[in-house]
Amino acid sequence: MRGARPGVTVVWADFGGVLTPPVGDALRQVADAAGIPVTELLAGIRRLAARDGTDLLEPLERGLISQREWGRRLTAELAPAYVPRVDLGDFGDYWYAGRPLNRDLHDALVALRGRGFRLGMLTNSVREWEVHRAAMLPDQTVFERVIKSHETGQRKPDPEIYRLAEEAFGAAPPECLLIDDTEANCSAAEARGWRAVRHRDNGSTLAELGALLGGEAVKLVPCRPDTAKYDSPQVRPGPSACRPYLACGGRDGIQTPGVLPGDY
Repeated sequence: MRGARPGVTVVWADFGGVLTPPVGDALRQVADAAGIPVTELLAGIRRLAARDGTDLLEPLERGLISQREWGRRLTAELAPAYVPRVDLGDFGDYWYAGRPLNRDLHDALVALRGRGFRLGMLTNSVREWEVHRAAMLPDQTVFERVIKSHETGQRKPDPEIYRLAEEAFGAAPPECLLIDDTEANCSAAEARGWRAVRHRDNGSTLAELGALLGGEAVKLVPCRPDTAKYDSPQVRPGPSACRPYLACGGRDGIQTPGVLPGDY
């Protein structure tokens, strides 16, 4: 638990890795589709970012480059050792294929709004990936405010995006709480005086929210057949909606070396 103090009125939720399965699963899907070892794909992404003094997917997240151009540059970065068997200009198609919505946590957030808390989505996002997010979560009206990094040019953990979030609700930092799967993003929120819950799985997240916000943690309901999911014939389906969402460990808790942090 992080900074359990009274006064939270606004809950900001991350998207990828919180309302979706772990980002490590998504990276593995892309690597499998491309026929490239996941560690080599990640290394190529890191090298490409380093050339511009950025971090991982930062150019995409800040809207500095199109996915098509970024994919072309990544393909060149991987050569000659690896030649992707899919077009990395369509990276998001493989990233999101078969990924289910974390419906249980989504419903818990809806319940918080019913208790009077204000809800926002604070997300590192990619313009071309919005169509996939819309397929996963067609109705985003539970969130009163949605702040997307590719629209603002700011991304977590940069302090500026937290300031924008505070202004969106007219809230002071101690009134804000962030649910995020990335340690750096949580630490940056805390540095501004926010509370933060590091999401690892639904059970621990809901327990922390119950302790921080008062009242009992929302209990998880059994896996339901209406869990939002969509598939691509090009990529094997993602993890079953009936499995627990393990934000840092990958499927069934298996650790992935060098897993891509962030929220996608």
